[in-house]
Amino acid sequence: MDSVRGKRIRQLLEDYVGRPTHTATRLENNNQAFFEQYFTGMPYFRERPGQWGLYPIPHDPLGRQVPWGLLLGGGRDTIVLIHHSDTVDTQDYGSFQPLAHQPRALTQAYAKQPAGLDAETRQDLQGGGWLFGRGVADMKGGAAIHLALFEEYASHMDLRGNLLLLSLPDEENLSAGMRAAVGLMVELQQAHQLNYVLLLDVEPQERTEETLMRVYDGSVGKLMPVCYARGKVAHVGQVFQGLNPVHLLSEIVTATELSPDFLEQAGNTKTPPPVWLNLRDRKEVYDVSLPPAAAGYMSVLTLGRQAQDIMAQLHTICQQAFDRVIDRTTASYRRYTGDEKARLPWQARVMTYEDARQLALRDAGEACQADLASFEPQVARRVAQGELSLAEAAFLLIERTLSHLKDKDPLVVLAMAPPYYPHVSAHKLAGKGQAVAGLIRHLEDFAQQALGSQLYVENYYTGISDLSYGMFEGSRENTDFIQANMLLWGEMYSIPFDEIRGLAIPVFNIGPWGKDFHKATERVNLTDLCQRVPEMVNAAIRHLLA
Repeated sequence: MDSVRGKRIRQLLEDYVGRPTHTATRLENNNQAFFEQYFTGMPYFRERPGQWGLYPIPHDPLGRQVPWGLLLGGGRDTIVLIHHSDTVDTQDYGSFQPLAHQPRALTQAYAKQPAGLDAETRQDLQGGGWLFGRGVADMKGGAAIHLALFEEYASHMDLRGNLLLLSLPDEENLSAGMRAAVGLMVELQQAHQLNYVLLLDVEPQERTEETLMRVYDGSVGKLMPVCYARGKVAHVGQVFQGLNPVHLLSEIVTATELSPDFLEQAGNTKTPPPVWLNLRDRKEVYDVSLPPAAAGYMSVLTLGRQAQDIMAQLHTICQQAFDRVIDRTTASYRRYTGDEKARLPWQARVMTYEDARQLALRDAGEACQADLASFEPQVARRVAQGELSLAEAAFLLIERTLSHLKDKDPLVVLAMAPPYYPHVSAHKLAGKGQAVAGLIRHLEDFAQQALGSQLYVENYYTGISDLSYGMFEGSRENTDFIQANMLLWGEMYSIPFDEIRGLAIPVFNIGPWGKDFHKATERVNLTDLCQRVPEMVNAAIRHLLA
């Protein structure tokens, strides 16, 4: 742990953590000065200024850039070393907030004032093998490992291949950095005839045993379905003249929240069930009438199913939920009236956002087209300026579209909100993917012989990561569906699917052992940080490129 490399990793980590880079804020730009100093501090890059830079994220309202550096060796094969530079904020640190970006001082302060910390945290403090601070685990600890190894190779480049280092903003939010970096990788590939053989991330791992190290050869997918339920307004005294959208959306939530019907398993990884992250009516003020609409969005994680398939499943569930609400409302109405044959006019209608948009264009023609063309950029601008959340923006866009429909009866609209993360697995790539299988066998032997550890290969990293944009296995039909039904697509959000298909880089993750990510007790294991993981990452590099 006291090796030259270990000391350099600690130094880099404390410097990097000391520059707050809270996600989706201008503080993220603090990484630019850090990397200017980092690259210009190496003779290799002072002599080759064209091999590092700050790549602007196109149309980014915060002016963020992707720091990058390219070490050229003797061949075309290239490993891309990635980490995300952003962290969550420090509001949860309470009175310790001034020390959140000072790992050594914070660790010492916690050791002196352990009251209020849980038993496991106190035990880790007493053992002295952990470093605390915002971002030390997620994920500037892993970044420092990459940076230290990159420096070593810059001073003595003996590889038959190349190393490309990328520092990616915005991973905790929309992964704008990685989505932009796809364009950079394409440019560098063409300029230097690079063959990308591995996209190597350093997301932290969680484990329960000191000597059982965990790596990942895939990353989970994620989509955010939006459900907008339009009801029929009525006074509560004449409730059967309307239809309550809260009732309708609640039925949909009940049918989907934690539903095992969405579970997927691939290899040794299983997705958790879906959860709703936002739910509210669309009433702006209190009155004694039913709300006009209710809306929300949920998170669904995937390992193999495409977005189009998930949305089709949701369409069926919404249709069935709508039918149940109508049946329940009708049964109540019949008891209320005493007429067992009484009927209500409601019919279950569920459609995608693209379907709703096409109906609006059919009903209102050029007026609708002009209105949406003007409204969508306004909404995107308000999101960029922090005036609107993505959820509220999604609901506003659906409402504006529905305002052009002649039919004002109840309905449900299904759409998608950013971000979308495709699931990825190195094993899904023929040819290139076989190299990862060989790498795993090599690392298993290395872990046992050199580190005295066992290696557990998890097939998918379930914490969601930038690895999702290294390869793409979805069909053209699926990407067309995403673009048609993803709200704000093209205005403030897009994914370069074609370029990602062309890159087709096998993905892998080797990161340090960490605990309590995004919490005030976030910490990284020092042996992993300074010894085990650097040696394993270096072993991976040398196996593929030496």
